[in-house]
Amino acid sequence: MSIQSLVLSLLLPGLGHLANGYLVRGILFLLLDALQAGTLVLAVTRGRLAWLAGPSDYWFSTLVLLLFFAALWAGAALDLRRILHRAQWPERGEGYWEIVGRRFSRDPKGIVGLFIIVSVAYVALLAPFFASGNAIHMELREALSPPSTEHPLGMDNFGRDVLDRILFGARVALGVGALSTVLNMLFGGLLGIVSGYFRGPVDAVIMRLLEVVNAIPFFVLSLLVIGLWGSSIPNLIIVLGIFGLGPARIIRSEVLSVREHDYVMAARAIGAPTRRILARHILPNSIASLLVVTTMTIGVNIIIVAGLSFLGFGVKAPTPDWGGMLQQAQEFMRTAWWMAVYPGVCIILTVFGFNILGDSLRDVLDPRLK
Repeated sequence: MSIQSLVLSLLLPGLGHLANGYLVRGILFLLLDALQAGTLVLAVTRGRLAWLAGPSDYWFSTLVLLLFFAALWAGAALDLRRILHRAQWPERGEGYWEIVGRRFSRDPKGIVGLFIIVSVAYVALLAPFFASGNAIHMELREALSPPSTEHPLGMDNFGRDVLDRILFGARVALGVGALSTVLNMLFGGLLGIVSGYFRGPVDAVIMRLLEVVNAIPFFVLSLLVIGLWGSSIPNLIIVLGIFGLGPARIIRSEVLSVREHDYVMAARAIGAPTRRILARHILPNSIASLLVVTTMTIGVNIIIVAGLSFLGFGVKAPTPDWGGMLQQAQEFMRTAWWMAVYPGVCIILTVFGFNILGDSLRDVLDPRLK
């Protein structure tokens, strides 16, 4: 990459792409620049950057915003370097992940799903900058006020801004859903890999244990555990993470197939340690199924968290939560429809985004599909 292109990319992400004729990528990076700049201006004008607000709870969002800026600059420079290098050496074949990226960029449903998820995550991480005030602050005189210019999504029965609660509720939905899914993948993925690779008695014991757990309806099991130990957010994450081990069977089936490939048999023949085979051959070649299952599981966990909150066993008030907002809106469906409609739409859109993204990943990660 030339010095001029590097300087342009460091000056403003996207300029280097435009200078080299990559218009679509350049425009995309410039739009991201505008989004980041708009968010920064909003944070400054509202006095919510951490060093402007003094002692506050805005440090997390401020650090995330700075990380986004750094990632945008680094991503633009690295992307330009990669495509210029590829243009210079066109005879070099595409790697697996390059093929996946190219196929994903041509899949409309995957792009839509990714856009929905990234938008929700961006708003959740930077919620204090977009919210008009405190999500738990009450203005009883404005209780059940309909949508207006000042409060675009209206007020709830306690005089709290519905939009603010939705913004902060996204943090709970994505945070609990994502962290519990990470535990699902750690426990379920580990059990699936061990079961599928070693087979025999190990496989039989693990599968019988999973059958015992799966024999109990997951929602009922969650209610039982949360009823015994409480419904704090850490408890929700642990319960969903430990007992949601359905992915183990999917990973096991993939490992059963991968372990019979020639490269795995060759590694065993030359005496490679088991841990090396699992880390260097089994896991990397099962990662496609793991990514698809992970994406789908996050959507499922978001629904479960919302359902538990709706029943009163989830996130406790006054913490904003989409399921809790639906539970509070039951008594006001006729007089304040906005209390239920907007949180419900957010749940539907978020889960829909994860589902179609997972469906797209299932297609583009399968090398047998053209």
